[in-house]
Amino acid sequence: MGIPCPFVYSDGKRCTGEIERIEVYKADITWSRRPDGTWEVDWYPRSHYHLFCSQKGSHSGWAKRDDPRMKFHWNELPEEIRAVIEACSERVAVEPDA
Repeated sequence: MGIPCPFVYSDGKRCTGEIERIEVYKADITWSRRPDGTWEVDWYPRSHYHLFCSQKGSHSGWAKRDDPRMKFHWNELPEEIRAVIEACSERVAVEPDA
């Protein structure tokens, strides 16, 4: 089973879709050389995460603007989403050329 969409319509009805994509906005990405000579990539978001639903995408309205109810800062994200991001955010080390 997927992660339920957190969107709630103005009438109080919850969306029945699931999260299918997460985008991070204004991320700082750095590559750093470790003391052992390998390279490490790391990233830090400066802004927010945007969630996309399997049924309504960004839940954009008539003006085609992304609904702010699908935009979250780290501390506002549902725990299931934070777990996905943390699991996929392992730092990658690359061996230097021989």
